[in-house]
Amino acid sequence: MLDSTAAKREFLLLIIPLLIVEFVRGAFIISYVPDLSVRNYGISIAVVGLAVSIHFISDAITNLVIGYVIKRIGTKRVIQYSFLISTIGLVLVCIWMNNFTVLLGSLLLGIGICPLWLVMLTKASGDKRGQNMSLVYLGWLGGLGAGTILMNYLLEFNKFPILWLLPSLMVVGWIIFNIVIRDEIDPHQTSLKLQWHATIELLKKSRPVIPGTLLQGISMGMLIPILPSFIIKQMGLSHTEYSLLLLLGGGIAVGFLVPMGKVADNANKIAMVVLGFGVSGTALYLLATSKSFGATLLYIILLGLFFAVVLPAWNAFIAGFIPESLKEASWGIFSALQGVGVMIGPTLGSLLALQNKAAGTIQISALIFVGIAIFYLGYYVFGKVKHRSVSH
Repeated sequence: MLDSTAAKREFLLLIIPLLIVEFVRGAFIISYVPDLSVRNYGISIAVVGLAVSIHFISDAITNLVIGYVIKRIGTKRVIQYSFLISTIGLVLVCIWMNNFTVLLGSLLLGIGICPLWLVMLTKASGDKRGQNMSLVYLGWLGGLGAGTILMNYLLEFNKFPILWLLPSLMVVGWIIFNIVIRDEIDPHQTSLKLQWHATIELLKKSRPVIPGTLLQGISMGMLIPILPSFIIKQMGLSHTEYSLLLLLGGGIAVGFLVPMGKVADNANKIAMVVLGFGVSGTALYLLATSKSFGATLLYIILLGLFFAVVLPAWNAFIAGFIPESLKEASWGIFSALQGVGVMIGPTLGSLLALQNKAAGTIQISALIFVGIAIFYLGYYVFGKVKHRSVSH
């Protein structure tokens, strides 16, 4: 059993492979694959959309079952397989660029990245859950943003060999994980029937967090296919200015995650959730109506700041509904629920954009965030009233 100092050191070092795999996800799924439809690779926009959807579908389905798999065969073995699967998928795309390999690579990457996330979510548990989760999200946002921005920059050179960078990075992350990891998440055998009943019980007890989990996934997913087009085409900004906006918003979010995580460990988590979703939604709505670059900068700053407010508070809030005996599977279930939202979001966003244009879709996404804030404000207020009435 690791002592607390060794366990904390292990947790911090494991953020490095998480950052690497999220860098690969951002570079491949968010940047490289969408770019294929506008370059002469013979990949249609329909295949691009399907590849992105398949990635998130495979991620969500894997989230749903991987906690049980870890309990049966152990953390280390599952992670070995996951890195291998991801690397094979990327190598296939590098060697044979066609519709099938792009779809298969996206599928395998979705399956392969998921287990490491579940390990990190489990190891972040404890009295300082909010602070620990802020560090996890630091790795996520830092990797995802850096991968997206760097790949966008490298694509300007239109050199196919740059894609080989991604499987190479997966191997590096694989090596680092094997050096760092010391202990196993308890792999003891558990009856699948008992796990199923425990899962149903978990969903019953955690009903308050289910709407927020699904809706935030849908809202964020709606932005994936339309936000770049909106910024560049409708707002008239250049690719360089768009990259600067990403750096600004992402940098602020990353910079404030750790201090906001510390706040979440001591402050009212519901209040932070309401404030974070409410201000983020309002800033996103105003962004869709922005007429000047200065106003756009202000809204991006607000988005980055209050994204940092809501993330650690939301996960600390969820943690209160998770029993210690089912923590691995529970985080997988919640991640899968959010993944379902992310699956629905891109398709819904694309359909709405055809009817309302990109700005209208962004405003609808923003209203969903505001709706989440109102829902949990009501939950907080009426929950306190109910608690007082019971106590009397």
